[in-house]
Amino acid sequence: MARRQLSAATLIQCAILLVLVWSKGTAAISLEGKLQQLEEKLESKLALVEAQNVHLTGKVTQLELQLQQQDEIKETLAFKVDQLESLLNALQKNNQRPTVLSEWKDDQSAVVTSDGMPTSCRDLRILGHLWSGIYSVMGNHSVETVYCDFTKVLDDPGFEKWIGYTDVKSARTYFYVQRETDFKVLNTPIPFEIERLNVGRAMDLTSGIFTAPRTGTYFFSFTGMGHFITSSATRVYVYMGLFLNGDKIGSGLVDEANTVSYQNSPLMIQSTLNLKEGDQVWTAITTVTTGMYLHDSTNHYTHFSGWMLDEDIYQSR
Repeated sequence: MARRQLSAATLIQCAILLVLVWSKGTAAISLEGKLQQLEEKLESKLALVEAQNVHLTGKVTQLELQLQQQDEIKETLAFKVDQLESLLNALQKNNQRPTVLSEWKDDQSAVVTSDGMPTSCRDLRILGHLWSGIYSVMGNHSVETVYCDFTKVLDDPGFEKWIGYTDVKSARTYFYVQRETDFKVLNTPIPFEIERLNVGRAMDLTSGIFTAPRTGTYFFSFTGMGHFITSSATRVYVYMGLFLNGDKIGSGLVDEANTVSYQNSPLMIQSTLNLKEGDQVWTAITTVTTGMYLHDSTNHYTHFSGWMLDEDIYQSR
C-alpha cells in the first residue's frame, strides 16, 4: 500500500509539473503576441504623428507666407499714407492755391490749346495734376519739357521751370538716293535710280522731287561730279541748283580753264530749310558748257540725301 501511495504522489507531482510547464508556455506565447500587437500599434501611431507633422509644417509655411504678404501690404499702405500726408501738408502750406476748378476760371483764357493739349504747368494743374514732376507741354512750335512744382503758388518763380525741347515727330522722314548713269538734261529735276533709304516715302525717285510731309525744318545735301570730256583753252563749267517750289535757292559750281581731256571735279550743295507741308525740293543742272555733264557709274558719284530735323507740331496738328 505504501508503494502505491508513493507512486500516486509522484504522479500527482508530475501532473502538477506538466500543468506548470504548459501554463508557462502558453503565457509566453500570449506575451509575445501582445508585444507584437503593441509594436504594430506603435508604428501606426508614429506614422500618424509623422503625417500630422507634415501637415502642420505646411500650415506653418502657409501662415508665414500670409504674414509676409500682410507685412508687404502694410508697407504699401504706409507708403501711400505718407504720400497723402505729404500732399495734405503741401495743400495746407499753400493755402493761397484754389482748391476747386471754378476758382481757376479767370486763368483759363490761355489755358489749353483748341484740342485740349496743355501748354504750361498752370494748364496741367487745372486739368487735375497734383504731383510735382517733369511734364511735356505744347510750345509755340514743338513739344517742350518743363518741371512743375505744384507745392508753390502760381506767381512763384519756381512754379514752372523750362527744361528743353522734346524731339517729337508725327512722321519719320529721311532719305538717301543715288544715280549710276550720266545725266545732262538742263532745268529738269534730276531723277535717281537707287534707293538706299527712303523712310516716310517723301522722296520720289522717278521724278527726283522731295515733298515735305510735315511743316518743319529739313536738311538737304547733294553731291555730284562734273565731267570734262575735251581739252579746252577757255573756261568750262557745270552749274547746279537747289530748287524750292520752282525757285532756285542755292547753287553749286564746278569749272575749269585750260582743262585736259577726261578730267572730273566734284561739286556739292547743302542747305537747311524751313518747309511747309507739301513744299517740294529738287536739284537740277541750270547751266552747262557744251560737252560737259554729271558723270556717274556703278561707283555712284551722284548722291542726294535729306531728313527732317524738327517738326512744327503746332502747324501739323
